Amino acid sequence: MYIQHVTPIICFLLFVGVSGALAQEAARSTSQGVFTEEQAKRGAVAYNANCASCHGANLRSTDREVPNLTDGSFKSGWIGKTIAEKFEAARDNMPPRDERSLPDQVYLDIVTFVLRANKAPVGTEELKPDFEILKQIKISDPAG
Repeated sequence: MYIQHVTPIICFLLFVGVSGALAQEAARSTSQGVFTEEQAKRGAVAYNANCASCHGANLRSTDREVPNLTDGSFKSGWIGKTIAEKFEAARDNMPPRDERSLPDQVYLDIVTFVLRANKAPVGTEELKPDFEILKQIKISDPAG
């Protein structure tokens, strides 16, 4: 009889522990340094080759129809989103009329370059284009 009462308690505690671990995983943010400096450097090269002609060499477009990727545009368009959202938007829409023309890793490297250019801290592990993991990483305001 004692075991019958203990088993549900153990199951409940395991459930609570797993739920807590998942909640912590979902709470990751770019403030924790989720990509490497090397990855952002590769992203800079890819950005200059594929994006700078529209978005500007310094991430500031001269075309009113093309969004800047710094300052207020970064704050309003990136902060609070997940890396998955920005990766998917870049992959599915860029470059115009040639969407999905780059490998997924290159699109992700470009996203890390934009993050780094906006002062997001670097970490020790590279991001991989694993959508389930990228959905769990929120883009935080590098300014605090």
